Amino acid sequence: MTDHEFEAFADVWSQAQEIYNRSVTSGTIELVFRALQSLELDEIQRALTLHIQSPDTGQFPPKPGDVIKFARGDSQSRTLQAWAKVERAIRSVGHYRDVCFDDPLIHAVIERMGGWPKVAMVDSEKDIVWLRQRFEAQYRAYAIHKPEEWPAFLPGVSTQQNAQIGQHSRGRLPGKDIAVIGDQRRAMQVAERGRGALANGTQVSRVTGGQLAGLIENMQANQQQGVA
Repeated sequence: MTDHEFEAFADVWSQAQEIYNRSVTSGTIELVFRALQSLELDEIQRALTLHIQSPDTGQFPPKPGDVIKFARGDSQSRTLQAWAKVERAIRSVGHYRDVCFDDPLIHAVIERMGGWPKVAMVDSEKDIVWLRQRFEAQYRAYAIHKPEEWPAFLPGVSTQQNAQIGQHSRGRLPGKDIAVIGDQRRAMQVAERGRGALANGTQVSRVTGGQLAGLIENMQANQQQGVA
């Protein structure tokens, strides 16, 4: 969610609590909003409905953790889903192209692990197993203590090489071939809310929503033509 959706969220959360004859203060709503801000408003609405309908949880007022669980699954399943996306990208995209996932925690974890090329350039199944263990441990840590920021995208070797010779020093688009992994709408939001990425220590321009939308459109066209 974005800050301008706070009032809509406040209405949704207050209505859910009213079902259990509970009132909420503005301070509580603000705290819950920040805790759930990584979710979209429609996800929260669906999760609240599932919570209320559940014979196991519906008798209790919903808490932020309940909403996250119904929206994205428990921490273990989210971690497994995140790794599945990374492994798919390693095998299908490779280390040369830029990548944008639909989960900001994936961006934060991979940056901490040394960047996309370092993660994607694995040579054996043994390396994949080690990489997975390291990724999942860091992802679980970030799921508990969320990072304050993340890179808007993960630069591949091509962008890193261009940054090294100064082609992105004037804020140009980081690459014309970003691979989007996962839900495209969420990936755009990850990019819009992320900061500029680092490539060989050089700040690379931030991708705007419009630019990423154009890249997604191009990628879809290429896929239809059998090029991508």
